[in-house]
Amino acid sequence: MVARMLRSRQGPARDRSQTRNAMPEPKRRKSPAGPTARPQVKAFDTRSSGIAPRRSNKVSDYVALDIVRDIVSRKLKPGDKLPPEPDLLRQYKVSRSTLREAMRVLEVQKLVHSRPGPGGGTVVGKVAVASLGRTLTLHMHLLGATYDELLASYVLAESITAELAASNPDRELVTRLMEPYVDGDKAARQSHAVSEGFDFHQTVAVLANNRVLGFILQTPGAIFNDHIVSSLNRKVLEDHIIHDHSRIAAAIIAGNAKKAYLCMHEHAERLVEHFRAHWPVRVGEKIEWR
Repeated sequence: MVARMLRSRQGPARDRSQTRNAMPEPKRRKSPAGPTARPQVKAFDTRSSGIAPRRSNKVSDYVALDIVRDIVSRKLKPGDKLPPEPDLLRQYKVSRSTLREAMRVLEVQKLVHSRPGPGGGTVVGKVAVASLGRTLTLHMHLLGATYDELLASYVLAESITAELAASNPDRELVTRLMEPYVDGDKAARQSHAVSEGFDFHQTVAVLANNRVLGFILQTPGAIFNDHIVSSLNRKVLEDHIIHDHSRIAAAIIAGNAKKAYLCMHEHAERLVEHFRAHWPVRVGEKIEWR
């Protein structure tokens, strides 16, 4: 299964003598960090480098990267304000047009946005899977990918995510985040089942314990929610959602990766079949950008 493959990062160790006999090792230069240290490659930094990048390198892209680095290093949170434009111009030592182009790059990705009016300015946005999904739909449309392919990807991605969550070694965290979906009162949760469903799948992705995989695997679901679930009669799904989430959460808490995979697979398939019955014509259509 996927979780087992991720844990097995290396294969069995080989006999070093056999390796030497098969192929002589290349000579390595000694460095202060040790004889086998790898050289460190430093990313281009417009502030620390004395070399001006060529125009073909898109100076604005480097500035955008520097802005993101500063957001991370300063531990800014969504909603926090960036310095005003004059301060940023002095800090990054670029023209106003270059800085604004860099900001547009980040705005397209929803990493920053402008807040108008008194006390406004540029504020930090939220890292959101929906932003990545929206960008990818353009590429998917150019590829000729269909909603049928999206649905298949959604089922597989959600199932793998649940399997990884069940394999998370931090059992205390798993229990704390999943218990509300097992023990919650059905009547109190019923009217919020669908909107809560989005939170449930995001929580499962967090428990997958791999930020790269968790982010990528949520993308089909983000597109599915935006293009499809928002168009359905969601009340019809509420009973199924509550029941399915309870089963999935229980399997994840129990650490049963296989059962978590199967329960999530059945849950996702149920949603997909509901869409196929509701909108059969659109299944074969190309994925649209919206």
